[in-house]
Amino acid sequence: MKRLLRSALRQAWAAAIAAPLVAAGASADEFPQPYDSETDLSAPRLAPAEAAEAFRTPEGFHVGVFASEPDVSNPIAVAWDVRGRLWVAENFTYAERPKKFDLELRDRVLIFADRDGDGRFDERRVFLDNVQRLTSIEVGRGGVWLMCPPQLLFVPDADGDDLPDGPVEAVLEGFTVPAESFHNFANGLRFGPDGWLYGRCGASAPGTIRRADAPEAFQVPLRGGVWRYHPEQTQFEALCHGTTNPWGHDWDEHGEAFFINTVNGHLWHLIPGAHLRRPHTINANSLVYEPIETHADHWHWDTGKDWVDSRKATGEHDRLGGGHAHVGMTIYLGEQWPAEYRGRLFTLNQHGRRMNVDRLQREGSGYVGRHEPDMLHAGDKWFRGVEVTYGPDGGVYLIDWSDTGECHEATGVHRTSGRIYKVTHGKAPRGVPPDLTTAPALEILVALHSEENKNEWYARAARRELIDRAARGDDIHQALMILGTLLDADDQPLTRLRALWTLYACDALSKVQLLGLLHDADEHVRTWAVRLLADDLPLDTALGEARAALGSIKPHVLDALVGLARDDDSALVRLGLASTLQRLPPADRPQLAAALLAREEDAGDHNLPKLIWYGLIPLAKHAPQALAPLAVEAKLPLVRTWIARRYGELATRQPELLAELLKQATAKSAEVRRDIALGAVVGLAGQHKAPAPESWPAFLASFDEPTAELQAALQTLGVVFGDGRALDEVRRLALDGQADIEMRRSALATLIEARPPELREICEKLLKVRFLNTTALAGLARFDDPEIGRQLASSYKSFHHTERAAVIETLASRPSFAAALLEQMAADAIPRTELSAVQARQIRSFDNAQLTERLAEVWGELRDSPQEKQELIDRLKRELSPERLAAADKSRGRGLFVKSCAACHRLFGAGGEIGPDLTGANRKNLDYLLSNVVDPSAVVSKDFLMSVLALADGRVVNGIVVAESEAAVTVQTAQGRQTLARDEIDQRAPSKLSLMPDGLLQPLSDAEIADLAAYLTGAAQVEQ
Repeated sequence: MKRLLRSALRQAWAAAIAAPLVAAGASADEFPQPYDSETDLSAPRLAPAEAAEAFRTPEGFHVGVFASEPDVSNPIAVAWDVRGRLWVAENFTYAERPKKFDLELRDRVLIFADRDGDGRFDERRVFLDNVQRLTSIEVGRGGVWLMCPPQLLFVPDADGDDLPDGPVEAVLEGFTVPAESFHNFANGLRFGPDGWLYGRCGASAPGTIRRADAPEAFQVPLRGGVWRYHPEQTQFEALCHGTTNPWGHDWDEHGEAFFINTVNGHLWHLIPGAHLRRPHTINANSLVYEPIETHADHWHWDTGKDWVDSRKATGEHDRLGGGHAHVGMTIYLGEQWPAEYRGRLFTLNQHGRRMNVDRLQREGSGYVGRHEPDMLHAGDKWFRGVEVTYGPDGGVYLIDWSDTGECHEATGVHRTSGRIYKVTHGKAPRGVPPDLTTAPALEILVALHSEENKNEWYARAARRELIDRAARGDDIHQALMILGTLLDADDQPLTRLRALWTLYACDALSKVQLLGLLHDADEHVRTWAVRLLADDLPLDTALGEARAALGSIKPHVLDALVGLARDDDSALVRLGLASTLQRLPPADRPQLAAALLAREEDAGDHNLPKLIWYGLIPLAKHAPQALAPLAVEAKLPLVRTWIARRYGELATRQPELLAELLKQATAKSAEVRRDIALGAVVGLAGQHKAPAPESWPAFLASFDEPTAELQAALQTLGVVFGDGRALDEVRRLALDGQADIEMRRSALATLIEARPPELREICEKLLKVRFLNTTALAGLARFDDPEIGRQLASSYKSFHHTERAAVIETLASRPSFAAALLEQMAADAIPRTELSAVQARQIRSFDNAQLTERLAEVWGELRDSPQEKQELIDRLKRELSPERLAAADKSRGRGLFVKSCAACHRLFGAGGEIGPDLTGANRKNLDYLLSNVVDPSAVVSKDFLMSVLALADGRVVNGIVVAESEAAVTVQTAQGRQTLARDEIDQRAPSKLSLMPDGLLQPLSDAEIADLAAYLTGAAQVEQ
């Protein structure tokens, strides 16, 4: 039976290769004429054919021109459809450095086909040309997917006639376009083997991703890394977090994903739930004590020099690989190139103008990238490779942006050039790919899943076509039955994996089948069975909060996973289990974690100890008492050290935790006691004094002959538990540039609380240190000196853009600071839109005539009188006609709501809880909306009345008092909650004003006011 099945599959495979390509024509609407602004024309730009000839390649390779200008310009991304055609995203809106994006231009999607198989396109059509900020494209699921930050868009084309069936649809939004970065935004759309749509995002573009039609469905923070979205389930996940700027990813034949990156290591194994090294941003989760490092054993530039220096691509940088900027990636799984290249990872090195090569080798729980010789060195100095992909015949396509600038541009943009090269080996046979949209599901699409098909392109295309057919309701039952037979009976692991992925993506795989695959002979099949068993449970977010609490897992499934963790010999399987830990409800995690932590052979693994800890972080935050038994029994030293560190951090707030841990550890081995002591010391770093645990004397006495390192740690603990650590030691830690950033921050916070005489000097030194400067800001806010205000205002841009709101809040808290703030705004060093109406009102509350006058000049007048407010309401009612609101941009209005309103108000479950929930409010009534926005204090509930607190150090705080005790008052301000000691408060006066200020609309243009009003009045229709 098996032989007959394989014979049928071979015959169907042969029929698939002979199938013809169907062609059609199309025309494009008139398109805005792109312009060139590139000023660096010193290097001659070779003609396309000359540039192809100028490539240096290994013997036997040939580079040809598939397409070039004027047929293609500024190609930034490509995708293949299941008809073997190449879809190209052209980006013209990417602009000069001061402008960033030229929104007078538009971006375009083209389709290229090679109908006669000669390696050059002979059919070109325009699919659409009305999008902007286009960074990526993917085809499937009844249409075309476009990444246009801040949105993921979908263009329906269910009939496949290459004409949009309707308008562009916004699917997701929140992919921030960073104000100060040109190449960290979201990109990289590709369907994965599991049927999800994958994408990438740089760490300097943090965002909160939500559904465009129903933002209340989820709000997932994205802080760099790789994400995925399920088109039918409409679910979004941030899969891993960190790195700098990923701009290329692919899967190997076993379905393991890898991606490339710039600056801090070029190669990363995509492990769901991983926190990866991020050199220029800080992890939003302070409990990620150590990120996972790069998965390559080498660098492509001289790390002894600054990474910027590697852009020269000369000397040692050239010898090592050409520089830090890697763009585009493929893992070659075609047949046209020689066999030794199969499975190699290829990425384009932009500064080195070449292709770097890595060999992926299994090691421990994952992989390591080994250095292979570079290949395909470009002779054209304008070559700026941005993507690499292999096609249906196995030829490799290089996508060339074609310009002279670094990281796409530095001296302008050359918009009228672009190339697509095709790289083949030997004499490439002429042939055309099949049109899988017309292929019989059983005879061809199932055949392409066979391991006998050595070109992964066809296996992936067949899967996508079957998924598309299942999604639109076609009858593919017989094909799925055959795939089920292959999964259960075939002795070829790759065939079973391909069948597994397609069955799962078509919703034709049961949990019972997956449980059976946990005992498969192949480690890759077992690993995927682990992943898919919990794939319907949400992954923890980037902030480490337990979204997994939204789902549950059957007890027998949990028991099976725990048994596998205890008994399976494959570290890759255990990596899948450690990743799955972040999908389980927190209460179920200790059981699986304990089994993983018992595997002593994983103590030195590159990934496992860290990934297990990431899965325990929600417990470390919300149920830390559950971690002590894990710490004392763990065979992985890093994890037990981190648990002790967390208990040390909580020593002053929850001293019983450390007491219990020391008690349990006292009877354990010397290694366990050592790790507990060393971890507790790190956790207590920066703390001046902590309560002595009752178990401390017995724990101390349990050590016979401690090493010098351990003796020093025990002495430190004794000092902190006794009379307290000397402040000069805390000071040294705060100023130690080599120390862990979180430890330095804790030490600085301790100093601010202790207020030593030199506090101002210390904080001023740290004001320029990114990620410490916000803590230093809190210390400097205690000093009423105009010079400090000038320092803070002039340092505004040295703060990370996510932390600048705290600078504005501090500058608006004192008259002596506010003057410097307004001066920097007058000089356009601080955008006027960064000052909220709340903060403007606070500056006016100082009752300083000069400040009030300057505020009016720089920011605008606050309309205070009833007459002024009524005049504004009347004007807006006239202008915001139903026609004007219908034509407004509700999507931009939602962005304005998030920036101006969501900190205080909830709408459909998302937003703050300071002010009233707007979901059920009468916001569809324009009169009601305008009266409450323009004159919020006209009628205000006593629950939202504000208090003005004058502090002893000269600061003023406006907010709602939400809690009081004998010692402290907690105030809810528009920026967050502050707890103030009563002895800090000089005066407290009630106010009849609402916390929501007058002048909320002051920073907005008329168009923005219309967008916001359209969103608020029409949100119900948009979001339900």
